[in-house]
Amino acid sequence: MFLRATRVQTPPDKVDQAIENFKTNTVKALRAAPGNQGAVLLVDRQSGAGLGITYWESAKALAAAEQTGIQARTQSTKSVPGSQIVNVERAELMIMDRAEAPKAGTFVRLVTANGDPDKLDAGVVQIRNHVLPLLKAQKGYRATIVSIDRQTGRLAASTVWETKADLDASEGKLAGPRAEAAKAAGAGPQDVQVEIFETAFVELAAAVTQTTTRA
Repeated sequence: MFLRATRVQTPPDKVDQAIENFKTNTVKALRAAPGNQGAVLLVDRQSGAGLGITYWESAKALAAAEQTGIQARTQSTKSVPGSQIVNVERAELMIMDRAEAPKAGTFVRLVTANGDPDKLDAGVVQIRNHVLPLLKAQKGYRATIVSIDRQTGRLAASTVWETKADLDASEGKLAGPRAEAAKAAGAGPQDVQVEIFETAFVELAAAVTQTTTRA
């Protein structure tokens, strides 16, 4: 499975408007696209940062829906004054672990690492074997989603938590293992970014809600 992640910057006072536009316009267009497996919208209400993630059953389906993505991005910037597209990334889904069904109102720690394309699989193995067991033992843990871009060497790992307090409480247990996974993927400390988001919207097909691992 593959995904497209669109990073958006919106004025903080327009975040609710952006969420509503995603629900009513973006998702409607995506539902009609062949091979689409759903969408998630993550937001930071304080900064106005947002991340729209769409899931696709194959690389072919993702590529075929590029025009749909362009139209959705154009429409969103027109509908929400002051919003702009920061970047668009595409990636291969490697780990999907779910302890609970996806839902809005949860909190997400997104860790991105710029690593070595040749070492990405080693980073994924490190997460699967050493980080995932720790995550599963934490209070409020709901899911882990890991994806990679084999061309750029970028690895993204999202962990989903029931509450912001659960997310915060897990940090002390995970910072060290997270650094080891980034190192295995060929990324140094300066190559790792950690961001916190709220799940504003989620609608996923059954294929995306099942636990799967690769590599």
